[in-house]
Amino acid sequence: MGATPIIPSSAPAASELGRCLEALAAALRTHIRPGSGLHDPVDEAPTPADHYGQTGAALALAILDGPDSRMWRHPLEAWEALPAQKTGHAPFNRFLLTLLAEHLERSGAPASEVAHSRALAQGCKLARRYPSNNWTLLARLCEVQEANGKAEPRTHARLRGLLDRWTTPSGAFVDYPARPGTPARGATPAAYHHKALFVAVMAAELGEPEAWRPTIERLLRWSLYVWDGHGHAGGLGRSSHALFGDACLVASLLLLGAATDAHQDTASGRMLSGLLGRWSDQIRSDGFQALNPADTAISGTGWDPYMHLSVYNAWAAAIIAWARCRTDRPDREHAVHLDALEAAQPAHTGTELLRAGTPSATFALVSTHGQPPQAFSRDAVELRYAGGVPLHVTWQGNVLCPAPARIPVKALLDAPALAGWTPVFLIDDRLFGLTDFEHCESEASEERLRVTLSGHPRPLLRLADTSLPARALAALDWRLLDGALGRRAALRRAPYRDVVGTVTLIISLKKPCIVQRLNLEYGGRQGLTLLNPGGHAVTDTRRVNRWFRQAVNGAQRDHSSGDWHETPLPSAIASGMGFCQSPESILRGTYMSELTLEWPSRHRDATGSPC
Repeated sequence: MGATPIIPSSAPAASELGRCLEALAAALRTHIRPGSGLHDPVDEAPTPADHYGQTGAALALAILDGPDSRMWRHPLEAWEALPAQKTGHAPFNRFLLTLLAEHLERSGAPASEVAHSRALAQGCKLARRYPSNNWTLLARLCEVQEANGKAEPRTHARLRGLLDRWTTPSGAFVDYPARPGTPARGATPAAYHHKALFVAVMAAELGEPEAWRPTIERLLRWSLYVWDGHGHAGGLGRSSHALFGDACLVASLLLLGAATDAHQDTASGRMLSGLLGRWSDQIRSDGFQALNPADTAISGTGWDPYMHLSVYNAWAAAIIAWARCRTDRPDREHAVHLDALEAAQPAHTGTELLRAGTPSATFALVSTHGQPPQAFSRDAVELRYAGGVPLHVTWQGNVLCPAPARIPVKALLDAPALAGWTPVFLIDDRLFGLTDFEHCESEASEERLRVTLSGHPRPLLRLADTSLPARALAALDWRLLDGALGRRAALRRAPYRDVVGTVTLIISLKKPCIVQRLNLEYGGRQGLTLLNPGGHAVTDTRRVNRWFRQAVNGAQRDHSSGDWHETPLPSAIASGMGFCQSPESILRGTYMSELTLEWPSRHRDATGSPC
């Protein structure tokens, strides 16, 4: 029994996939140590014990090197040797170990080895619910994997019910909260939407494919909606543009047949090729895939604390290798092959995001109303869910606007340009941001997209618990409730009603040009400071031209290009830079500003506006 062969195909995606898997396998082999298993070159230590790097590496190499290889056993033995209290991520490990047992059985491995892998999987105990809905989905998928007889239809129906509850009318997966209301509203990070798609596709592989088809189509259409026609699909929320979500999307597309010759010119086929093509530019010097597009530029850029290089690479290698192996089986059953879906204007009726333009010219994704952040901290400002932001703008495939970021509060106060496009205020020594909007109007033509949003600033940080009862409740929440009360605070961020803010974004669809207009009506009496007038975030800083003007209670002044403060932005997109003017004190009355960005300098139209 040798390694699973790479099946030759004339489809470009199939050859790109082969190269990608070979690179992932080579990196895993390089970083596996007898006794300690998978090593993380960033952490300079074994892959975190409470994650799923060891089990992912074991599954990937058992498939890619064959079950007779010794290499895949090193990470599995290292994980098995850990004390139970040090392991975590039970749904992930159970899912991967169950796939490993299945693969060993199909490959003719000894029955004792198969039974041992199944026993290890069963040792990963599942909970009924988790803080993030994507964890709950994976736990319920584990139950679908293991169900038989009369229990099988119930497990499928339960999983589909959760996806129905946690999907907005437009098809976006809600990762938080568990009760998002009707219609569903909540936090919809793109990476975990792609994971929800992967869960649905995997469930269809296990049974009831026709019943799963509508769910898969709905989720896939939203993934297509956030795809820029080139190498990026996402930009909203945590794990932005991350390898984890990319891997879920790639594995889903493989199982749906996107790598075959018949699908290379469909939307799903082109999206698969685009993602794999970007990955070819994201290989780090240590051989691993970068965690996001910015990783190779500045190590650690755009990472969250839970993101580990070795873990996400092992996950990607495992699920993609399994998906390719599955599609190569001559006796494959329960497959869902989708018809071609047009990528130009995928069906979308929701309000989380607006998409406009074409991949050959300007492509824009704009966040509209804003969403509750999944982390409402006392020491970091979460701006990745903010509304009124050009989340992802490209010109002929080149990214112009990087994804927003999560910023430590001290860093933001020292360099307000880190806030990017989101207006940030200091009010009574508290930080507020114009992140949530009650009203949204948009209009699009062949020439431009115009979005107008209005709302009140919201607090960007949780208040410190100073009283003894509050501190006791916080300790109880941390120790026994897994932080549920703290997360719930993100849903109750009271608006600061003395300020009414209106943001208007005008994005040209025929040339690279963006206009942002900000209007503030302030009815309070105490001092208010706008920390980042003209705040914005871009990547191509060498050629962009800027025009900025602002007026406080009618007193207008223009600003030269030398007035800008700039700082590198820890975005998931490479080379992101944040810009703003010096802080502006705002008294009772009105404040207005207009920022115009244009790449490169071009002839203005008859109205005098570059857009």
